[in-house]
Amino acid sequence: MVKGSEQSPSSRAAQVLFAIARDALAACDPARAVARAARPAEGQMTVCGRTLHLQKRGRLLVVAFGKAAGAMAAGLAESMKQAGSRREIRGLLVVPKDASPGKQAPGKAAAGGGAKPPLGLTRIVAGHPLPDKASFRAGGQALRLLARAGAGDDVIFLASGGGSALLAAPLEPFIAAPEKIALHRLLLTSGAPISTVNAVRKHLSALKGGRLAVAARRAKSQTTLVLCDVDPERYDEVASGPSMPDRGTLDDFVEAIDRYGIAPALPGRVLDALRAGRLPETPKPRAAVFRRSKWESLLSNRDLRNGAVRAGLSRGLSAEAVLTEVTGGVEESVEAVARAIESAPPGIRLLILGGEVLTAPGRPGLGGRAQEFALRLALRMARLGSRPWSFLALQSDGVDGNSPAAGAFVDGTTLERARIAGLDPQKSLREAQSYRLFSALGDALVTGPTGTNVRDLYLLLTGAQSTPPAGRPPVKRAAPGRPPSRPGSGS
Repeated sequence: MVKGSEQSPSSRAAQVLFAIARDALAACDPARAVARAARPAEGQMTVCGRTLHLQKRGRLLVVAFGKAAGAMAAGLAESMKQAGSRREIRGLLVVPKDASPGKQAPGKAAAGGGAKPPLGLTRIVAGHPLPDKASFRAGGQALRLLARAGAGDDVIFLASGGGSALLAAPLEPFIAAPEKIALHRLLLTSGAPISTVNAVRKHLSALKGGRLAVAARRAKSQTTLVLCDVDPERYDEVASGPSMPDRGTLDDFVEAIDRYGIAPALPGRVLDALRAGRLPETPKPRAAVFRRSKWESLLSNRDLRNGAVRAGLSRGLSAEAVLTEVTGGVEESVEAVARAIESAPPGIRLLILGGEVLTAPGRPGLGGRAQEFALRLALRMARLGSRPWSFLALQSDGVDGNSPAAGAFVDGTTLERARIAGLDPQKSLREAQSYRLFSALGDALVTGPTGTNVRDLYLLLTGAQSTPPAGRPPVKRAAPGRPPSRPGSGS
Protein backbone atom coordinates (compact mmCIF):
# COMPACT_ATOMS: atom_id res chain seq x y z
CA MET A 1 0.00 0.00 0.00
CA VAL A 2 1.18 3.52 -0.73
CA LYS A 3 2.60 4.85 2.51
CA GLY A 4 2.20 8.44 1.31
CA SER A 5 5.42 9.86 2.64
CA GLU A 6 7.95 9.29 5.35
CA GLN A 7 5.79 11.56 7.47
CA SER A 8 2.16 12.60 7.10
CA PRO A 9 1.25 14.39 3.81
CA SER A 10 1.55 18.16 3.90
CA SER A 11 -2.06 18.92 2.90
CA ARG A 12 -5.49 17.45 2.28
CA ALA A 13 -4.85 17.76 -1.46
CA ALA A 14 -1.72 15.63 -1.01
CA GLN A 15 -3.75 13.03 0.87
CA VAL A 16 -6.32 12.90 -1.95
CA LEU A 17 -3.71 12.58 -4.70
CA PHE A 18 -1.76 9.94 -2.77
CA ALA A 19 -4.97 7.91 -2.41
CA ILE A 20 -5.79 8.24 -6.11
CA ALA A 21 -2.28 7.11 -6.98
CA ARG A 22 -2.70 4.07 -4.74
CA ASP A 23 -5.92 3.07 -6.51
CA ALA A 24 -4.39 3.63 -9.95
CA LEU A 25 -1.47 1.36 -9.10
CA ALA A 26 -3.84 -1.30 -7.81
CA ALA A 27 -5.62 -1.22 -11.18
CA CYS A 28 -2.35 -2.31 -12.82
CA ASP A 29 -1.77 -5.56 -10.94
CA PRO A 30 0.42 -7.76 -13.19
CA ALA A 31 -0.68 -11.00 -11.52
CA ARG A 32 -4.34 -10.33 -12.27
CA ALA A 33 -3.50 -9.21 -15.81
CA VAL A 34 -1.63 -12.44 -16.58
CA ALA A 35 -4.36 -14.54 -14.98
CA ARG A 36 -6.91 -12.84 -17.26
CA ALA A 37 -4.74 -13.37 -20.35
CA ALA A 38 -3.96 -17.03 -19.58
CA ARG A 39 -7.50 -18.41 -19.48
CA PRO A 40 -7.65 -21.86 -17.84
CA ALA A 41 -9.90 -24.77 -18.70
CA GLU A 42 -9.75 -28.43 -17.77
CA GLY A 43 -6.27 -29.60 -18.70
CA GLN A 44 -5.48 -26.64 -20.92
CA MET A 45 -4.86 -22.91 -21.02
CA THR A 46 -5.54 -20.39 -23.79
CA VAL A 47 -2.95 -17.64 -24.21
CA CYS A 48 -2.88 -15.15 -27.10
CA GLY A 49 -5.55 -17.22 -28.84
CA ARG A 50 -3.40 -20.35 -28.67
CA THR A 51 -4.40 -23.42 -26.65
CA LEU A 52 -1.62 -24.97 -24.62
CA HIS A 53 -2.35 -28.51 -23.44
CA LEU A 54 -1.16 -28.93 -19.87
CA GLN A 55 -1.47 -32.70 -19.46
CA LYS A 56 0.70 -33.78 -22.38
CA ARG A 57 4.34 -34.60 -22.82
CA GLY A 58 6.78 -31.87 -23.59
CA ARG A 59 8.06 -29.22 -21.25
CA LEU A 60 6.77 -25.73 -20.61
CA LEU A 61 9.76 -23.37 -20.56
CA VAL A 62 9.08 -20.07 -18.77
CA VAL A 63 11.43 -17.09 -18.77
CA ALA A 64 10.16 -14.16 -16.65
CA PHE A 65 12.26 -11.00 -16.42
CA GLY A 66 11.78 -7.43 -15.28
CA LYS A 67 10.42 -5.46 -12.36
CA ALA A 68 7.03 -7.17 -12.62
CA ALA A 69 8.39 -10.66 -13.26
CA GLY A 70 7.46 -12.05 -9.85
CA ALA A 71 3.85 -10.94 -10.05
CA MET A 72 3.51 -12.07 -13.68
CA ALA A 73 4.86 -15.51 -12.84
CA ALA A 74 2.44 -15.74 -9.91
CA GLY A 75 -0.48 -14.96 -12.22
CA LEU A 76 0.62 -17.65 -14.66
CA ALA A 77 1.01 -20.14 -11.82
CA GLU A 78 -2.55 -19.44 -10.67
CA SER A 79 -3.98 -20.08 -14.14
CA MET A 80 -2.02 -23.32 -14.49
CA LYS A 81 -3.17 -24.47 -11.08
CA GLN A 82 -6.81 -23.88 -12.02
CA ALA A 83 -6.27 -25.82 -15.24
CA GLY A 84 -4.83 -28.79 -13.35
CA SER A 85 -1.50 -28.64 -15.17
CA ARG A 86 0.75 -31.71 -15.08
CA ARG A 87 3.39 -30.52 -17.50
CA GLU A 88 7.02 -30.38 -16.54
CA ILE A 89 8.10 -26.75 -16.05
CA ARG A 90 11.59 -25.35 -16.36
CA GLY A 91 12.62 -21.76 -16.40
CA LEU A 92 14.03 -18.59 -14.90
CA LEU A 93 12.70 -15.71 -12.83
CA VAL A 94 15.02 -12.70 -13.10
CA VAL A 95 14.20 -9.83 -10.76
CA PRO A 96 15.90 -6.75 -9.28
CA LYS A 97 16.96 -6.51 -5.67
CA ASP A 98 14.14 -6.05 -3.12
CA ALA A 99 11.59 -7.54 -5.52
CA SER A 100 9.36 -10.27 -4.21
CA PRO A 101 9.72 -13.63 -5.99
CA GLY A 102 5.98 -14.14 -5.85
CA LYS A 103 2.98 -11.88 -6.18
CA GLN A 104 3.74 -8.22 -5.66
CA ALA A 105 0.71 -6.12 -4.89
CA PRO A 106 0.87 -2.74 -6.61
CA GLY A 107 1.24 0.03 -4.10
CA LYS A 108 2.80 -2.32 -1.57
CA ALA A 109 6.47 -2.49 -0.81
CA ALA A 110 7.82 -5.78 -2.09
CA ALA A 111 9.04 -8.31 0.39
CA GLY A 112 12.49 -9.80 0.49
CA GLY A 113 13.66 -12.84 -1.43
CA GLY A 114 12.84 -15.59 1.02
CA ALA A 115 9.63 -16.95 -0.50
CA LYS A 116 9.68 -19.80 -2.99
CA PRO A 117 9.48 -18.58 -6.62
CA PRO A 118 6.27 -19.39 -8.52
CA LEU A 119 6.24 -22.48 -10.76
CA GLY A 120 9.51 -23.67 -9.21
CA LEU A 121 11.47 -21.31 -11.46
CA THR A 122 15.14 -20.67 -10.77
CA ARG A 123 15.32 -17.20 -9.27
CA ILE A 124 18.19 -14.84 -10.06
CA VAL A 125 18.49 -11.41 -8.43
CA ALA A 126 20.30 -9.21 -10.92
CA GLY A 127 21.44 -5.62 -11.34
CA HIS A 128 19.35 -2.60 -12.20
CA PRO A 129 19.61 0.02 -13.65
CA LEU A 130 23.04 -1.28 -14.65
CA PRO A 131 23.65 -4.94 -15.49
CA ASP A 132 25.97 -6.85 -13.17
CA LYS A 133 27.54 -10.30 -13.02
CA ALA A 134 24.18 -11.82 -12.08
CA SER A 135 22.59 -10.19 -15.15
CA PHE A 136 25.09 -11.89 -17.42
CA ARG A 137 24.67 -15.18 -15.57
CA ALA A 138 20.89 -14.91 -16.09
CA GLY A 139 21.34 -14.11 -19.77
CA GLY A 140 23.66 -17.05 -20.27
CA GLN A 141 21.31 -19.45 -18.48
CA ALA A 142 18.34 -18.24 -20.53
CA LEU A 143 20.21 -18.79 -23.79
CA ARG A 144 21.34 -22.28 -22.77
CA LEU A 145 17.89 -23.28 -21.52
CA LEU A 146 16.14 -22.20 -24.72
CA ALA A 147 18.81 -23.65 -26.99
CA ARG A 148 17.81 -27.06 -25.57
CA ALA A 149 14.12 -26.56 -26.39
CA GLY A 150 12.68 -29.45 -28.37
CA ALA A 151 9.84 -29.86 -30.85
CA GLY A 152 7.42 -30.83 -28.08
CA ASP A 153 8.22 -27.86 -25.81
CA ASP A 154 6.23 -24.63 -25.49
CA VAL A 155 7.92 -21.41 -24.40
CA ILE A 156 6.33 -18.54 -22.46
CA PHE A 157 8.13 -15.24 -21.98
CA LEU A 158 6.91 -12.81 -19.31
CA ALA A 159 8.49 -9.44 -20.08
CA SER A 160 8.42 -6.19 -18.15
CA GLY A 161 10.45 -3.02 -17.84
CA GLY A 162 13.90 -3.25 -16.32
CA GLY A 163 14.61 -6.46 -18.20
CA SER A 164 17.27 -4.82 -20.37
CA ALA A 165 19.61 -4.60 -17.39
CA LEU A 166 18.45 -7.72 -15.57
CA LEU A 167 18.87 -10.10 -18.51
CA ALA A 168 22.10 -9.40 -20.40
CA ALA A 169 24.52 -11.08 -22.78
CA PRO A 170 27.21 -9.29 -24.81
CA LEU A 171 27.40 -9.88 -28.55
CA GLU A 172 30.82 -11.51 -28.64
CA PRO A 173 33.41 -11.08 -30.03
CA PHE A 174 32.41 -7.49 -30.72
CA ILE A 175 31.81 -6.42 -27.12
CA ALA A 176 32.59 -7.92 -23.71
CA ALA A 177 30.62 -7.79 -20.47
CA PRO A 178 32.59 -4.93 -18.80
CA GLU A 179 32.29 -2.88 -22.01
CA LYS A 180 28.56 -3.61 -22.10
CA ILE A 181 28.15 -2.24 -18.56
CA ALA A 182 30.06 0.94 -19.46
CA LEU A 183 27.92 1.39 -22.58
CA HIS A 184 24.73 0.89 -20.57
CA ARG A 185 25.84 3.55 -18.10
CA LEU A 186 26.55 5.98 -20.94
CA LEU A 187 23.17 5.35 -22.56
CA LEU A 188 21.34 6.05 -19.29
CA THR A 189 22.92 9.50 -19.01
CA SER A 190 22.82 10.39 -22.72
CA GLY A 191 19.35 11.96 -22.67
CA ALA A 192 18.37 9.78 -25.64
CA PRO A 193 14.79 8.49 -25.91
CA ILE A 194 14.18 4.83 -25.15
CA SER A 195 13.78 3.88 -28.83
CA THR A 196 17.26 5.24 -29.55
CA VAL A 197 18.76 3.56 -26.48
CA ASN A 198 17.24 0.25 -27.57
CA ALA A 199 18.59 0.60 -31.11
CA VAL A 200 22.08 0.50 -29.58
CA ARG A 201 21.40 -2.15 -26.94
CA LYS A 202 19.71 -4.56 -29.35
CA HIS A 203 22.49 -4.55 -31.90
CA LEU A 204 25.20 -5.26 -29.32
CA SER A 205 23.40 -8.03 -27.43
CA ALA A 206 23.33 -11.78 -27.90
CA LEU A 207 19.73 -12.00 -26.69
CA LYS A 208 17.96 -8.66 -27.21
CA GLY A 209 16.13 -7.63 -30.37
CA GLY A 210 14.62 -11.09 -30.95
CA ARG A 211 17.80 -13.09 -30.48
CA LEU A 212 16.44 -14.95 -27.45
CA ALA A 213 13.60 -16.16 -29.67
CA VAL A 214 16.19 -17.40 -32.16
CA ALA A 215 17.74 -19.48 -29.39
CA ALA A 216 14.33 -21.13 -28.83
CA ARG A 217 13.65 -21.66 -32.54
CA ARG A 218 13.19 -25.44 -32.22
CA ALA A 219 10.33 -25.11 -29.72
CA LYS A 220 6.79 -25.97 -30.77
CA SER A 221 5.55 -22.46 -29.89
CA GLN A 222 6.65 -19.19 -28.34
CA THR A 223 4.27 -16.85 -26.49
CA THR A 224 5.20 -13.48 -25.01
CA LEU A 225 3.11 -11.55 -22.47
CA VAL A 226 4.26 -7.97 -21.93
CA LEU A 227 3.76 -5.36 -19.24
CA CYS A 228 4.41 -2.18 -21.23
CA ASP A 229 6.57 0.65 -19.89
CA VAL A 230 7.09 2.29 -23.29
CA ASP A 231 4.86 3.64 -26.07
CA PRO A 232 1.98 1.11 -26.19
CA GLU A 233 2.25 1.00 -29.98
CA ARG A 234 5.86 -0.12 -29.57
CA TYR A 235 5.55 -2.67 -26.77
CA ASP A 236 8.06 -4.85 -28.59
CA GLU A 237 10.63 -2.40 -27.16
CA VAL A 238 10.02 -3.54 -23.57
CA ALA A 239 13.24 -4.97 -22.10
CA SER A 240 14.76 -4.42 -25.58
CA GLY A 241 12.44 -7.07 -27.05
CA PRO A 242 14.43 -10.31 -26.60
CA SER A 243 11.59 -12.54 -27.80
CA MET A 244 10.05 -10.31 -30.48
CA PRO A 245 11.22 -9.13 -33.91
CA ASP A 246 13.20 -5.93 -34.14
CA ARG A 247 11.68 -3.20 -36.29
CA GLY A 248 14.89 -1.19 -36.10
CA THR A 249 17.93 -1.57 -38.33
CA LEU A 250 21.67 -1.14 -38.29
CA ASP A 251 21.05 2.25 -39.91
CA ASP A 252 19.14 3.25 -36.77
CA PHE A 253 22.07 2.03 -34.69
CA VAL A 254 24.52 4.16 -36.69
CA GLU A 255 22.28 7.22 -36.44
CA ALA A 256 21.94 6.76 -32.66
CA ILE A 257 25.66 6.47 -31.91
CA ASP A 258 26.37 9.45 -34.17
CA ARG A 259 23.65 11.79 -32.90
CA TYR A 260 24.32 11.21 -29.20
CA GLY A 261 28.12 11.02 -29.38
CA ILE A 262 28.27 7.36 -28.40
CA ALA A 263 30.61 6.14 -31.13
CA PRO A 264 33.87 7.20 -29.37
CA ALA A 265 32.88 5.12 -26.34
CA LEU A 266 32.33 1.93 -28.35
CA PRO A 267 35.01 -0.76 -28.56
CA GLY A 268 37.10 -0.51 -31.72
CA ARG A 269 35.96 -4.03 -32.62
CA VAL A 270 32.38 -2.79 -32.99
CA LEU A 271 33.33 0.12 -35.24
CA ASP A 272 35.65 -2.07 -37.34
CA ALA A 273 32.91 -4.67 -37.82
CA LEU A 274 30.41 -1.95 -38.69
CA ARG A 275 32.67 -0.50 -41.38
CA ALA A 276 33.40 -3.97 -42.78
CA GLY A 277 29.73 -5.00 -42.80
CA ARG A 278 30.36 -7.78 -40.29
CA LEU A 279 28.12 -6.59 -37.46
CA PRO A 280 25.08 -8.88 -37.66
CA GLU A 281 21.56 -7.53 -38.09
CA THR A 282 18.79 -8.46 -35.63
CA PRO A 283 15.93 -10.76 -36.73
CA LYS A 284 13.04 -8.93 -38.43
CA PRO A 285 9.23 -9.46 -38.38
CA ARG A 286 9.21 -11.77 -41.41
CA ALA A 287 11.94 -14.05 -40.08
CA ALA A 288 10.98 -17.72 -40.05
CA VAL A 289 11.66 -18.00 -36.32
CA PHE A 290 8.56 -15.91 -35.54
CA ARG A 291 6.08 -18.00 -37.54
CA ARG A 292 5.14 -19.90 -34.38
CA SER A 293 5.34 -16.85 -32.11
CA LYS A 294 2.51 -14.80 -30.59
CA TRP A 295 2.61 -11.84 -28.24
CA GLU A 296 0.27 -9.56 -26.35
CA SER A 297 0.56 -6.38 -24.28
CA LEU A 298 -1.41 -6.77 -21.05
CA LEU A 299 -1.10 -3.38 -19.33
CA SER A 300 0.25 0.03 -20.28
CA ASN A 301 0.24 3.60 -19.04
CA ARG A 302 -3.25 3.97 -20.48
CA ASP A 303 -4.51 1.52 -17.84
CA LEU A 304 -2.75 3.51 -15.12
CA ARG A 305 -4.39 6.75 -16.26
CA ASN A 306 -7.79 5.09 -16.55
CA GLY A 307 -7.41 3.73 -13.04
CA ALA A 308 -6.71 7.26 -11.81
CA VAL A 309 -9.80 8.59 -13.61
CA ARG A 310 -11.97 5.99 -11.89
CA ALA A 311 -10.37 6.78 -8.54
CA GLY A 312 -11.02 10.49 -9.02
CA LEU A 313 -14.62 10.01 -10.08
CA SER A 314 -15.27 7.74 -7.10
CA ARG A 315 -14.21 10.63 -4.87
CA GLY A 316 -16.64 13.04 -6.50
CA LEU A 317 -14.03 14.87 -8.57
CA SER A 318 -14.39 16.04 -12.15
CA ALA A 319 -11.67 13.86 -13.68
CA GLU A 320 -10.32 13.41 -17.18
CA ALA A 321 -7.20 11.90 -18.70
CA VAL A 322 -5.04 13.32 -21.47
CA LEU A 323 -4.95 10.68 -24.20
CA THR A 324 -1.40 11.27 -25.43
CA GLU A 325 1.54 10.39 -23.23
CA VAL A 326 4.03 12.95 -21.91
CA THR A 327 7.39 11.94 -23.35
CA GLY A 328 9.37 15.12 -24.08
CA GLY A 329 12.10 16.85 -22.18
CA VAL A 330 11.28 17.84 -18.62
CA GLU A 331 11.35 21.59 -19.36
CA GLU A 332 8.85 21.15 -22.21
CA SER A 333 6.63 18.99 -19.99
CA VAL A 334 6.71 21.56 -17.18
CA GLU A 335 5.52 24.24 -19.60
CA ALA A 336 2.63 22.02 -20.71
CA VAL A 337 1.47 21.48 -17.12
CA ALA A 338 1.91 25.17 -16.31
CA ARG A 339 -0.35 26.07 -19.25
CA ALA A 340 -2.90 23.54 -18.00
CA ILE A 341 -2.89 25.24 -14.58
CA GLU A 342 -3.30 28.73 -16.05
CA SER A 343 -6.08 27.68 -18.42
CA ALA A 344 -7.96 25.38 -16.02
CA PRO A 345 -11.74 25.86 -16.01
CA PRO A 346 -13.55 27.14 -12.90
CA GLY A 347 -14.18 24.70 -10.10
CA ILE A 348 -12.21 21.72 -8.89
CA ARG A 349 -10.81 19.48 -11.63
CA LEU A 350 -8.47 16.49 -11.72
CA LEU A 351 -6.38 16.23 -14.88
CA ILE A 352 -4.50 12.96 -15.33
CA LEU A 353 -1.40 12.64 -17.45
CA GLY A 354 1.10 9.86 -17.89
CA GLY A 355 4.25 8.93 -19.74
CA GLU A 356 7.92 9.46 -19.03
CA VAL A 357 9.68 12.81 -19.10
CA LEU A 358 13.32 12.95 -20.14
CA THR A 359 15.83 14.30 -17.66
CA ALA A 360 19.61 14.40 -17.60
CA PRO A 361 20.85 15.40 -14.13
CA GLY A 362 24.10 17.32 -14.28
CA ARG A 363 25.51 15.65 -11.19
CA PRO A 364 24.81 12.59 -9.03
CA GLY A 365 22.43 13.40 -6.19
CA LEU A 366 19.46 11.81 -4.50
CA GLY A 367 16.28 12.01 -6.54
CA GLY A 368 14.70 10.98 -9.82
CA ARG A 369 12.84 12.22 -12.87
CA ALA A 370 9.43 12.38 -11.16
CA GLN A 371 10.74 14.46 -8.26
CA GLU A 372 12.68 16.70 -10.63
CA PHE A 373 9.53 17.22 -12.70
CA ALA A 374 7.57 18.22 -9.59
CA LEU A 375 10.28 20.56 -8.30
CA ARG A 376 10.71 22.27 -11.66
CA LEU A 377 6.95 22.85 -11.83
CA ALA A 378 6.91 24.46 -8.37
CA LEU A 379 9.73 26.79 -9.44
CA ARG A 380 8.01 27.58 -12.75
CA MET A 381 4.76 28.55 -11.00
CA ALA A 382 6.49 30.86 -8.50
CA ARG A 383 4.99 34.35 -8.29
CA LEU A 384 2.23 33.52 -10.78
CA GLY A 385 -1.25 34.54 -9.67
CA SER A 386 -2.92 31.29 -10.64
CA ARG A 387 -5.83 29.60 -8.92
CA PRO A 388 -4.97 26.95 -6.30
CA TRP A 389 -3.26 23.90 -7.74
CA SER A 390 -1.59 20.67 -6.58
CA PHE A 391 0.53 18.21 -8.54
CA LEU A 392 1.79 14.68 -7.92
CA ALA A 393 4.39 12.91 -10.07
CA LEU A 394 5.38 9.30 -9.46
CA GLN A 395 7.04 6.35 -11.12
CA SER A 396 4.72 3.37 -11.17
CA ASP A 397 7.45 0.90 -10.22
CA GLY A 398 7.87 2.70 -6.89
CA VAL A 399 11.50 3.66 -7.47
CA ASP A 400 12.26 7.19 -8.67
CA GLY A 401 15.88 7.34 -9.74
CA ASN A 402 18.28 6.47 -6.93
CA SER A 403 15.99 7.70 -4.15
CA PRO A 404 13.75 5.77 -1.73
CA ALA A 405 10.69 7.62 -3.10
CA ALA A 406 8.36 6.87 -5.98
CA GLY A 407 7.76 10.57 -6.60
CA ALA A 408 6.66 13.79 -4.95
CA PHE A 409 3.84 16.27 -4.35
CA VAL A 410 4.03 20.03 -4.96
CA ASP A 411 1.56 22.91 -4.76
CA GLY A 412 1.49 26.68 -4.59
CA THR A 413 2.90 26.62 -1.06
CA THR A 414 5.90 24.35 -1.68
CA LEU A 415 8.50 27.07 -2.17
CA GLU A 416 7.37 29.11 0.83
CA ARG A 417 7.30 26.05 3.06
CA ALA A 418 10.80 25.17 1.87
CA ARG A 419 12.01 28.71 2.63
CA ILE A 420 10.54 28.61 6.14
CA ALA A 421 12.24 25.25 6.69
CA GLY A 422 15.59 26.69 5.62
CA LEU A 423 15.71 24.74 2.36
CA ASP A 424 16.83 26.06 -1.03
CA PRO A 425 14.76 24.57 -3.92
CA GLN A 426 17.01 26.03 -6.62
CA LYS A 427 20.07 24.49 -5.00
CA SER A 428 18.24 21.18 -4.61
CA LEU A 429 17.54 21.22 -8.34
CA ARG A 430 21.09 22.17 -9.31
CA GLU A 431 22.58 19.47 -7.11
CA ALA A 432 19.97 16.84 -8.05
CA GLN A 433 18.91 16.57 -4.39
CA SER A 434 15.15 16.80 -4.87
CA TYR A 435 14.44 13.85 -2.57
CA ARG A 436 16.03 15.50 0.46
CA LEU A 437 13.84 18.57 -0.02
CA PHE A 438 10.59 16.66 -0.49
CA SER A 439 11.34 14.26 2.34
CA ALA A 440 11.92 17.18 4.72
CA LEU A 441 8.61 18.76 3.65
CA GLY A 442 6.66 15.51 4.05
CA ASP A 443 5.89 15.48 0.32
CA ALA A 444 7.96 12.48 -0.82
CA LEU A 445 5.71 9.63 -1.93
CA VAL A 446 7.30 6.42 -0.65
CA THR A 447 5.84 3.10 -1.77
CA GLY A 448 8.77 0.74 -2.06
CA PRO A 449 8.90 -1.46 -5.21
CA THR A 450 5.30 -1.90 -6.34
CA GLY A 451 5.71 -4.95 -8.55
CA THR A 452 4.21 -3.17 -11.55
CA ASN A 453 5.86 -0.96 -14.17
CA VAL A 454 3.77 1.05 -16.65
CA ARG A 455 5.61 4.37 -16.85
CA ASP A 456 4.81 7.44 -14.75
CA LEU A 457 1.61 9.01 -13.43
CA TYR A 458 1.08 12.78 -13.18
CA LEU A 459 -1.95 14.11 -11.30
CA LEU A 460 -2.92 17.79 -11.52
CA LEU A 461 -5.64 19.06 -9.18
CA THR A 462 -6.80 22.63 -9.81
CA GLY A 463 -9.22 24.78 -7.86
CA ALA A 464 -8.70 22.95 -4.54
CA GLN A 465 -7.02 24.92 -1.76
CA SER A 466 -4.06 23.06 -0.25
CA THR A 467 -4.71 23.26 3.50
CA PRO A 468 -2.75 21.36 6.15
CA PRO A 469 -4.51 18.25 7.49
CA ALA A 470 -6.15 18.59 10.86
CA GLY A 471 -3.66 18.18 13.67
CA ARG A 472 -0.55 18.68 11.52
CA PRO A 473 1.91 21.04 13.25
CA PRO A 474 3.12 24.03 11.23
CA VAL A 475 6.64 24.07 9.82
CA LYS A 476 8.86 26.15 12.09
CA ARG A 477 11.19 28.77 10.73
CA ALA A 478 14.85 27.81 11.06
CA ALA A 479 17.02 29.80 13.40
CA PRO A 480 19.56 32.04 11.59
CA GLY A 481 22.68 30.11 10.66
CA ARG A 482 21.30 26.83 11.90
CA PRO A 483 19.68 24.18 9.71
CA PRO A 484 16.24 23.00 10.78
CA SER A 485 15.49 19.54 12.04
CA ARG A 486 14.40 17.43 9.07
CA PRO A 487 12.70 14.23 10.19
CA GLY A 488 12.60 11.50 7.59
CA SER A 489 14.94 13.32 5.17
CA GLY A 490 16.86 10.17 4.43
CA SER A 491 20.15 12.02 4.83
